[in-house]
Amino acid sequence: MFYPRAKLSLIFKRYLLSGSVLLGLSACINVSNSDHDANATPAGPTLPISHNELMVALINHAADPIWVAAWRNPRTDREWRELERLAYQIEVGGALLQLPGTGPLDAQWAATPRWREYAEQLSSVGAGAVMAARNRNVEQVARAGDELVEVCESCHRDFKPDLPTMDMFGELTPLPPVSVQ
Repeated sequence: MFYPRAKLSLIFKRYLLSGSVLLGLSACINVSNSDHDANATPAGPTLPISHNELMVALINHAADPIWVAAWRNPRTDREWRELERLAYQIEVGGALLQLPGTGPLDAQWAATPRWREYAEQLSSVGAGAVMAARNRNVEQVARAGDELVEVCESCHRDFKPDLPTMDMFGELTPLPPVSVQ
């Protein structure tokens, strides 16, 4: 059967409206069911890894060069672009930490207002580091590095004081000996 274009448009709109209504009703049903079930899992996306794995693989990896840049200034365009890319990782990492992960406490942490506040602060510091790298401003990079230390240490004091993190992907490289000459 052949339908004129205007008729097809009307049919499409009706199906779209019907689908939207059904989707809305199913959302209401899911919300009302989860209100009655205290053990319901949170709706929404979940990370495929734990918060710990996210912090080690993405955030720690990106934070170290930002801290180091304060005393080992980037010199080339390539070094500044790399610093900017790593700052984006910090910004995105903070956003990802607001989602529950696969770790034993991740869903509980992600539901805690204080955890979300730290994660938002991390994202904000990352955004500041992005701008500092774009502006080639070493002072702003140093400030972002200091803020990173403060946010990370505060969050670890509140949420992870006894959990190991840094060696989860193997042994750490030994630090070079310090010369006092």
